[in-house]
Amino acid sequence: MSLDNLILDAFGQWLEGEVSAERVRRIDLGEPADGLWRSLAEHGFADLLLPEELGGAAASPETACHLLFAAGGAALPLPLASTWWARLALAEAGFALPEGPIALASGERNGQGLRCQTVAFAAQSGWVLATLPEDVWLLPLDSAQHQADGVHASATEELFWPEIPSGALRLSTDRDWHALGATCTAALIAGAAERVLQLTLDFATTRQQFGKPVGGFQAVQQQISVLAEEVFAARMAAQLALRGPTWPQGVPAAVAKARCSSAAVRICTIAHAVFGAIGVTEECDLQLYTRRLYAWRSDFGSEAYWQLMIGRAALRESGDSLAFLRRHLPAV
Repeated sequence: MSLDNLILDAFGQWLEGEVSAERVRRIDLGEPADGLWRSLAEHGFADLLLPEELGGAAASPETACHLLFAAGGAALPLPLASTWWARLALAEAGFALPEGPIALASGERNGQGLRCQTVAFAAQSGWVLATLPEDVWLLPLDSAQHQADGVHASATEELFWPEIPSGALRLSTDRDWHALGATCTAALIAGAAERVLQLTLDFATTRQQFGKPVGGFQAVQQQISVLAEEVFAARMAAQLALRGPTWPQGVPAAVAKARCSSAAVRICTIAHAVFGAIGVTEECDLQLYTRRLYAWRSDFGSEAYWQLMIGRAALRESGDSLAFLRRHLPAV
């Protein structure tokens, strides 16, 4: 068995043992995720991308992609992907690696302070890597002012630092962190979408209506087939963006996020139509994933944002659309 497969198997076993639906619910409603993070770090999953001489696994982006599929499918309430790439960037810059999970967000100067308006996973993070046009800062959350976004069980917050704290670290701007965030969020969407498909299939085969399973009706079968198409299209798009260079590139990241964000809406609509009213209840696992799909759809730009970016990039180059995609998307 290859090293990548060993990592995938070990991560799957860790998720099965540590990340139950009930634990996710408790963390969503405010229970600290510190214990979950410590377990993840102790098992070596915080440094997936670091070279072996620094204690990491030197894993490929393809392996990272499959772990993000699993994380999305388990609704893991930790900023796993941003922590991987942030720790890699810190190590390459020669900084000591901080303890705790690291969220990723876009920031803006506000006088002497710094504001990040939408920080996914803020409620479960210890640090934020804030990208500004002129520089990148790693900022501790314990010195920030927090404002929840008002959405039920959401971990997204607005953060404000009145001044750059003494414990902050400054990094270079030579990497496209926004593309990275979009790519990794696309992989999470694909993983959660696959779990939604599984839940929908299970419900359709067990729920009885008019004396036969819901899935026995042709209209329901047709909708589930569309759901499955969207799920596998999202998975393929995410895999294309996390294939090749360690740091995701602009056009593959744009294609992945645009396709996955677009799929998220249709997947949620069909799944909730099959489940009916029970799908939105606290006791039903479906809402754990569809809430995340709607949130992740907007994180780091919705499909409309990235479709515009793709269109502008294509218009700047000569040739037809197929030639454009062949130039920018990695060969499978």
